Amino acid sequence: MAYIKAAVVDMKNYRASKGYRNIPIGYSHADVAGLRPVLQDYLACGNGIEFFGLNAYEWCGTVTYDQSGYHALEEQTVDYPVPIFFSETGCNQPEPRSFLDQTAVFGPMAVTWSGAIIYEWKQEDNHYGECSQFISQRP
Repeated sequence: MAYIKAAVVDMKNYRASKGYRNIPIGYSHADVAGLRPVLQDYLACGNGIEFFGLNAYEWCGTVTYDQSGYHALEEQTVDYPVPIFFSETGCNQPEPRSFLDQTAVFGPMAVTWSGAIIYEWKQEDNHYGECSQFISQRP
């Protein structure tokens, strides 16, 4: 964690020394439940990250907000000092994907969370993509 935070500080200093635009510098992390709360808080403390992305795949099928665990993610990010969003979200079991997680992200979580990037657009061997039918319809 110290290495990540030091890299963020170095990038911010470099950005400032070159006079670059103040584009936010952040970190995207796999959802390791035991590590996530400590890591996200540590990285945002002091001269830390300016946003935090989380790769989460726990909302599967037709579960509810409470069953999915998203309620716990929301509770752990109330008053989080930097924007937080899902940098990857979704679950490919059971098929087809329901995308019901988005009702929570843009519903009860919208006060704290800044949105989500759905993983992934193109169907690959991992079967996460759901939009490949649109690609095949292009002229």
